Amino acid sequence: MLILTLLAGGLSAGLGAHLARRAEANTDEALAEARDALLGHAIRKGAFPCPAKSTTDGSENRNAGVCQTYTGLLPWATLGISGTDGWGRRLRYAVTDSYTTKITALNEGDIDIFTRNGNGEALKLTTEGGRTPVMILSHGANGLGATTSDGQTFPLPASGSDEAINTMLNSRQFYSRGLSENAAAAGGAFDDRVTWLSPNLIANRLISSGNFP
Repeated sequence: MLILTLLAGGLSAGLGAHLARRAEANTDEALAEARDALLGHAIRKGAFPCPAKSTTDGSENRNAGVCQTYTGLLPWATLGISGTDGWGRRLRYAVTDSYTTKITALNEGDIDIFTRNGNGEALKLTTEGGRTPVMILSHGANGLGATTSDGQTFPLPASGSDEAINTMLNSRQFYSRGLSENAAAAGGAFDDRVTWLSPNLIANRLISSGNFP
């Protein structure tokens, strides 16, 4: 009986680890799909979409040609994709206002991406001249701050943590770090998965497609 219990426990742990890796891989695929869809939208429409109207309406929140917000959920319906991560939660999206109307100048964005070094100090991954116009993220396995595909919301992360910064309304600052379960570490525990589009990459794609200016 003891041997069977130990075997069952080992199998359960192995299955849990396998499912976690699969969810992470599916999330990375979803983020890559979102990047491709956003770039395709910019090439077809000449601009990036606004964030979604609501937790249940995935069309972009645009009125009279102007975005009503620049940080929110990825507009999955406008992009024609599921817009969910490997845990079935909506991807978060931020965009620079000048990139949501006809792009006539390939300026840098207004969004900064930070990480932390081994000492816990915040370091910029985007610098002057390369600040990103577009950021996409998943709130990771813990789901803190996330929204499910049916519009339900998860509790917010610990106040002041890097994950909390990633949930802030109209934020222009986001953190991208390695996985950490240490709540006492600088920036707190972290499992968000973050990607962004460099203004240089956007310039390359728009010019290569013949859609600029």
